[in-house]
Amino acid sequence: MRPIVLHSIVALAALGGLFGCATAKKAQAPAPATTGTNAVVNPPLSKEDMEKRVEALARFAAGVSGELREQPDEALDNFYKSVLADPSNEPLVIDVARRLIRKKESEKAIEILSKCAERPAATGFVDALLGIAYQQAGKTDLAIAASRKTIAKLPKAILGFQNLATIYLQTNRPKEALAALDEAAALGVTEMNFLLDLGEAYRNYASAQPREFETVKPKVMVALEAAAKLDPKAQNLIFRLAELFSFAGEYKRAAELYVKLLGRFPNQAILRNRIVELYLRANDTKAAQAQLDALVREQPTNPLAHYFLGAIAAEQRNWEKAIEYYSKTIQLNEGAPQDFEPVYYDLAGVHITNDDPEEALKVLEKARKKFKSTFLLEFYSALAHSRAKDYTASIKHFTSAELLAKRDDPERLTPLFYFQAGSAYERHKDFKQAENYFRQSLRLAPDFAEALNYLGYMWAERGENLTEAREMIGKALKQEPDNAAFLDSMAWVLFKLNLPKEALEYQLKALKLQKEPDATLHDHLGDIYATLKQPDKAREQWEKALVIEPSDAIQKKLKAAPPAPGKP
Repeated sequence: MRPIVLHSIVALAALGGLFGCATAKKAQAPAPATTGTNAVVNPPLSKEDMEKRVEALARFAAGVSGELREQPDEALDNFYKSVLADPSNEPLVIDVARRLIRKKESEKAIEILSKCAERPAATGFVDALLGIAYQQAGKTDLAIAASRKTIAKLPKAILGFQNLATIYLQTNRPKEALAALDEAAALGVTEMNFLLDLGEAYRNYASAQPREFETVKPKVMVALEAAAKLDPKAQNLIFRLAELFSFAGEYKRAAELYVKLLGRFPNQAILRNRIVELYLRANDTKAAQAQLDALVREQPTNPLAHYFLGAIAAEQRNWEKAIEYYSKTIQLNEGAPQDFEPVYYDLAGVHITNDDPEEALKVLEKARKKFKSTFLLEFYSALAHSRAKDYTASIKHFTSAELLAKRDDPERLTPLFYFQAGSAYERHKDFKQAENYFRQSLRLAPDFAEALNYLGYMWAERGENLTEAREMIGKALKQEPDNAAFLDSMAWVLFKLNLPKEALEYQLKALKLQKEPDATLHDHLGDIYATLKQPDKAREQWEKALVIEPSDAIQKKLKAAPPAPGKP
């Protein structure tokens, strides 16, 4: 049986019912009557009023009894009848009305709230709750009127404005909702809870109208800056302020507030996790790493801390550290009720980037034994096989990934996915399928420079669609005019179009801008010089290409070329 708890507001309401008090503040037994100038004399109750009070108390007692016997419906019915008998007991009216609203019994809530609101001493809290009940009942105009009454009675409180904004949002009137919140902001109230409530109300508005985020953000920041100046000390206030800063995209400010809390509650790992998340969002990896290092010292077996450290190391291109942390995450998570699947793909991705596809495939094989086949498992397997130059296996996994995505999550089929699949088909010499995938990539992202260049170069290399190839490579170059690979592609398509002089200009620029020696660029320049009847320069470039990378094809060109002057 649950512990017997008598809600303080209900107990207070009982006293209010006995003595006809209007608010919780007045719901106290009066001092005994005395003689003299300070004597307190209670006006006598009429017989009818006394009967109502007695009935209200009896119904209230029956309601308490129902709660103790775990009969919530019976209890609520008796509380409802209690306030009908004596609607002057505002705390009890509010408590019962809230319960009725939660149960969607808005008409009963309206009945008792309306009676209570008729009293001259009724507070704005009754009108506020009445507005909510009216809106639940679909009586929007009455709900707005009740909310306006709340504002009139409580002009420096945000409650009425919050209600108005909610009502307007629910009735698809976002401009009026925002105007209500702006009206509250214009009051210039500098009390902490008001400012935080205002910030949260703006956040709720932005959640309902996400396109208005940029409009709302400055309004939120005004409230938050004012709240921050008040330097809140209470834990719940700091938490609310931090989360509002996070909503506004001020992740570092939010993290700094949580750091303050961490100083007071140093053993709260959940706080440190949140701080790490916020610093990572703020791209402050140094601060995030400091928190993670502390977390690892405090909790050396915490897999999530190692995982985030791995992510930071990967972002810094420190592949050895990333592999170490990700591997540790997998090790620490062994035997957990739920294995952490994403880390397997992150680790595989690092191995692929680090040009170690065999290790990537080992990690993915472990994942395949633990988890059902997913898009990510097949996708990373395709990338690893492609890096290992096993294009047959790569295409097989790309096909599986595509089928799984079409069935479960079509948004996975991004321009980058189609580009990578196209690359695998091109290296597999299946040029028709490669073209199909590159075209799908470009349908989704017409300005995808890498795809434009790859497809254009593939055609140039095969002597196909040269005019369209030139246009595509030109679009890529407009985006990245100093990209050596794109410049080489343009030189090559111009060469194939029998425009060697124009090709020479692009090829020389490509060589000037290359970041690492590339045999292909020297080979292409040699071909261009040969066509321009400059055999000495052609030989020089082919020889440079061979120093970088051996090639039988280039050796044949050298043998076929005229000998250099003075040489047999």
